[in-house]
Amino acid sequence: MFDLIDECGSDLKRFGYTVKRLDRYGISTATLDVKNREESREIGLSEGSYYIFNSPFIYQLGEENEEFLSSLMSKRLKNIFKNLGIKKSSRILIIGLGNPDIKADSLGKEVFDKIDVQPLDKDNNIFKFCPNIFFSTGIDTLNMVKMFVRNLKVNLVIIIDSLTTQNIARLGTSFQITTSGMTPGSGVNRFGNRICRESVGAECISFGVPFMISSSSFVKDDVDILLVPKDIKENVGLAGKIIAKSISEVIY
Repeated sequence: MFDLIDECGSDLKRFGYTVKRLDRYGISTATLDVKNREESREIGLSEGSYYIFNSPFIYQLGEENEEFLSSLMSKRLKNIFKNLGIKKSSRILIIGLGNPDIKADSLGKEVFDKIDVQPLDKDNNIFKFCPNIFFSTGIDTLNMVKMFVRNLKVNLVIIIDSLTTQNIARLGTSFQITTSGMTPGSGVNRFGNRICRESVGAECISFGVPFMISSSSFVKDDVDILLVPKDIKENVGLAGKIIAKSISEVIY
């Protein structure tokens, strides 16, 4: 199973996949629009727009690199908001997926903690929720999201979760944004119900960064385990900070 669009094994260029290498910090960006059901079936991705920001030196080059990457993502997010008809007054629900007790799977909680809401403001239109995993709650995340969307009259759901990759160099360095929603646990073959526009009744944007890689990417063995970076706590914390800042710059 794959989470990142360019690890699906298909020749994506014939579907309009483009890569642009920037002249700062070694960063490259990639885009793909999966336009219809036929393309979705062939590629193995849900319909929607996909954007990747690869920043290979994010943990070495310091604050200027971080600021630049965050500004790139916030600009893209503003453009997505415009295309989806999302305005400053729209009601937005931010969902931090994953297992907060496992550092490699805690990106959603990191972003959740770093985005402020104003609950005492009568005009507050930003809400956030961190549902934990099904095995801790016994409640399907999709059902919780649908309940909040319905009762809070939400226009947009922003979902954040850790991903998996097939390339060790991309651990913590590839930031993916999509408008296709997200399936909790998809990268580790724990198939939850997909959170998307069709299933919750609101537009959905997802953020993901891979912090796990399967041991089968290196060796063939009967036992397949997930490996994580050595500095996983610091890496997840920095990625969460960058994503939270890019979201906050757009919603406030």
